[in-house]
Amino acid sequence: MTLKRFLNSKMIRKIRNNQIVRKSIALGKQFPRLGKQISSKKEDYLRFPPVLANSFPKSGTHLLLQIVEAFPKVVNYGTFIASMPSVTFKERSRKAHLRLLSSIVPGEVIPAHLFYQSDHERLLSEKNCVHFFIYRDPRDVVVSEAHYLAKMNRWHRMHPYFKSLNNLNEQISMSILGVNQSHFPYDYPDVAKRFSRYNKWFQSSKVFTIRYEDLISPGRRKFLREMVIFYAERSSVNVEIESVVAAMERNITPEKSHTFRQGGAGAWKTAFTDDHKLQMKQVAGNLLIELGYERDKYW
Repeated sequence: MTLKRFLNSKMIRKIRNNQIVRKSIALGKQFPRLGKQISSKKEDYLRFPPVLANSFPKSGTHLLLQIVEAFPKVVNYGTFIASMPSVTFKERSRKAHLRLLSSIVPGEVIPAHLFYQSDHERLLSEKNCVHFFIYRDPRDVVVSEAHYLAKMNRWHRMHPYFKSLNNLNEQISMSILGVNQSHFPYDYPDVAKRFSRYNKWFQSSKVFTIRYEDLISPGRRKFLREMVIFYAERSSVNVEIESVVAAMERNITPEKSHTFRQGGAGAWKTAFTDDHKLQMKQVAGNLLIELGYERDKYW
């Protein structure tokens, strides 16, 4: 077996995807990042802009990350910015958010689940950060999240609650409706309310929004090219558009993501019961129309 095949083998991927191993690797990458923080000047951000790969959870975060890692002169130091980290599932304070965003270094690629706040937008602009935001059909999101929180991420604070439910149908319902009990210790409202925390990124001219479905479609090259142009317009790095697009295509390997289960679009059609459809229409029917996934509530 060649070294390349060994490094890409199922056994090695399983080791790499282990939560403790991943956290250890990410921690090791922080040392060169710290040196970069100390030495970086304002003009460095203009020459080598950071890239934020932001997303609503379970909408293709790692797909977007693999794609933007193809940009020239970028480095992934293992930083992840989450407004509500899964280990605590409590929203970070304004001070903590600003500290994290202030620490971004030139040329860094940062995956994120970052809520919209005007302070966040301002600071990212000051860092000349090239901001991409990916979203997905919320119906596929709730199916993916139900699997993820029930079976895949035992460190997440919502894992015990999803695991305690009787079956996948109940888990999907919880992902759609959230938990509205006054004594519940975590902030987990319905899917539309969770999405509303990101809504204003759509209104920002400084953010490139992209649908997950477009990035897995046969015509995705068109969207990849638009992403490269968006980056090139904000960077002084020499960007060969077609070669970067080709590199993006090569980078797309979903099976390398530790959260990858199935991917694709439209899985909700076989997973949803009639009750799920009714629940989704009640809490997120308008959201589906606003995002362009439906024209009305008669689906």
